[in-house]
Formats: sequence, structure tokens, C-alpha cells
Amino acid sequence: MDQLIARLAERIGVDDRTAQALIGLVIQFLAREAPDEAMEPLFAVHPWARALANEAPEGDVPAAQRHFGGMARLMRVADRMMALGLTMPQVQTTVRETVDYARETVGPEAVDTLVQSIPGLRQVV
Repeated sequence: MDQLIARLAERIGVDDRTAQALIGLVIQFLAREAPDEAMEPLFAVHPWARALANEAPEGDVPAAQRHFGGMARLMRVADRMMALGLTMPQVQTTVRETVDYARETVGPEAVDTLVQSIPGLRQVV
């Protein structure tokens, strides 16, 4: 995870602590929205990703119980990132860089399957 933290810190101009929080938000979103089997390749290569996913606030409503589309849930994550001081272009870069890092380390097929399983995510990455 240190490589991804450094990458985000450099590309979007945030400190390491903020970069780690942003990674957590992205991973938690992916874990909430994607089927378990789509997340397994990521968790197998990056055990820290499972730990971050498990840190999701308990008050979050499970995806199956929400009445909004995938884009609305993605915008909720963007709102959380902007609360940390990011602009919308920085939010987009954060999501793209995190997914690109996963593609590089987990493999493109597994990550493309993960992305395609979440409505609205393909338009961002």
C-alpha cells in the first residue's frame, strides 16, 4: 500500500495520511458495491485491501438496500473525498490511480471484471 500512497500523494498533491484515507474510501466503495467473487483477486494480492474494506462504517446502508443507482453511490464517495479537501478532478484522479494500481498489481482481467460489476464506475475509470 505504501507505493499507492506515495503515488497518490505525488499525483494529487496530498499528504500520506490523506492519501491513505482516500484509498480506504475507494476500497470500501468497491467492497460494498462489487460481488464478493469480484473482490477476491484484489484481496488475495493485497491483504491490506481486505482490512480497509472491513473498516467501513457500520452505519453504511448495504448496496442491496439502497434505492439509488451506482452513480449516486459513487457521488457519495466523491462527496466524502471532497470533504477531505479534494477537487472533483482530484477525486477522479484518485479513483483512476487506485484502479490503475490494481490493474498493474492484480492483473487487468480481474480488475476489469471488478469495474464492470459496479454500475457507473466504468464511466469514471
